[in-house]
Amino acid sequence: MFRAHAPELGRYLVAMVRDRSLAEDLLQDTFHDALRAWERLDGVGNERAWLYGIARHRALGALRRGRRFQRALVRLGGSREIAQEADAELVALLDLLERELSPELRALVLLRYVHGFQAAELAEMTGLSPDAVRQRLARGRARLIAREDSA
Repeated sequence: MFRAHAPELGRYLVAMVRDRSLAEDLLQDTFHDALRAWERLDGVGNERAWLYGIARHRALGALRRGRRFQRALVRLGGSREIAQEADAELVALLDLLERELSPELRALVLLRYVHGFQAAELAEMTGLSPDAVRQRLARGRARLIAREDSA
């Protein structure tokens, strides 16, 4: 399972948290969580979606912790620079997603349009209905289109 899913899952985590080292830690945590819940895997219809759900949960938690840490640094008068190791277009796209979409909506957009999950699979990962997933994705697309039109 690790060999089959780790490379793609790792790329998703890097896109979500924008920090390669943190993404590697989250990838390990994802597979650790999966191993601990291995016996429940028999009831899972889509192993890939299940893993992405775990990774999504881990990434959102890390982003929440990171925002709290960032605010604390700013209050203390410090700053934190994050090195990017991607090309300019990818960085620009990720910046746009980060500026315009909430972490939860950014996760849905990345899972749908970069990793190819369908609404039903995203619903399984998030606990939302497929219709709610589609509505959120439509709102996210509209927001990104409106941003591009105003640029």
